[in-house]
Amino acid sequence: MKRILFAASVVSVLLAACTTGRPMVAAKSEADKAFDRGDFGKAAPAYLEILEKAPGDWEVEYRYGVSLAELGNLREARTHVETAQAANPASEEVAAGLARVYFKMGDKQKLVQLLQDRGNLQRSVPSFMLLADYALEMNDPDTAQTAVNGAILLVEGNDFAPYLKAVEVAERLGDTKAAQRRLRQAYTIAPKSPLVNAKLAEYGLAAEATTSLPPGP
Repeated sequence: MKRILFAASVVSVLLAACTTGRPMVAAKSEADKAFDRGDFGKAAPAYLEILEKAPGDWEVEYRYGVSLAELGNLREARTHVETAQAANPASEEVAAGLARVYFKMGDKQKLVQLLQDRGNLQRSVPSFMLLADYALEMNDPDTAQTAVNGAILLVEGNDFAPYLKAVEVAERLGDTKAAQRRLRQAYTIAPKSPLVNAKLAEYGLAAEATTSLPPGP
């Protein structure tokens, strides 16, 4: 009789374990490790497991969406990353992930709107810079120029990166004069930058005081 009761107890415990599944912390650990090493095929089902048990975590929504996008399921990926972005609109990481999904889907209008709005309304330099990169990749240097000019206004002469990006945009437009002007402004901000000095050498400009131009629009 005791053996029967003991066996029944073991079966009961096993059934309970099967019903409740593994702890979410274990699923999260597995998912995050897989995501960080780029194993999206393993990350996606682990994140889905979490969402099915406890929906509402914006980070899980975001990472699940990114995983789906990398696996080619763009339509569903968009839904989850948009959900994450609505829950945490200040996140640069989530916005970049959503922009990537839009780019993969070929939805240029949504991509430009997202990053322009973030640049203008949230004064997001990373969003303007990302928009410039995507615009160049989409062979739209005019949009890239508008984006990089927005970034230049926001940094107020304290960061040379938008100026170097403006050099790249001007080069794409075939405007050597504008490229040199932006490069000389970048030199004023960061005269010791290897990137700036390498570009100066490319243009045959000397790394000296007379090369500097005041930063600005």
